[in-house]
Amino acid sequence: MPSVSRSRDRHGRGMRRPIPSKLFKHGLTRSSFFEEVVGDTCEYLRNSFTEELGALNYRIEDVPSRELPESANRWSTRKSTMTIVLYRIPIERSGKQRLTDPRILIEQAVVSAAANLIDRDPWDLLSRGD
Repeated sequence: MPSVSRSRDRHGRGMRRPIPSKLFKHGLTRSSFFEEVVGDTCEYLRNSFTEELGALNYRIEDVPSRELPESANRWSTRKSTMTIVLYRIPIERSGKQRLTDPRILIEQAVVSAAANLIDRDPWDLLSRGD
């Protein structure tokens, strides 16, 4: 019976690296990271735009439950309840290239959805300096 070595595999390449990348804290899943970024971004928007977005609610779903137009497959809004619905997997896959900070795509989707909810341009929400 061959011995099992903890330091090298049979090809001499060594042990594999851990699955989580350096960008994610150990034990933090993609979905929990996504929820954390969405929560932080919504809190920022609520505090920065208290009149328009003070009652902002959000929901996170993995994918849309029904077929949506291509332009709307990352998020949707419900003005009657001041709710934005963010679709995690389409947002995560929307980046054409790997970004150094994965929060960029998530924050962009949250700001775009919130701006659509109050009929404003996303740049209006980003340009305010607090």
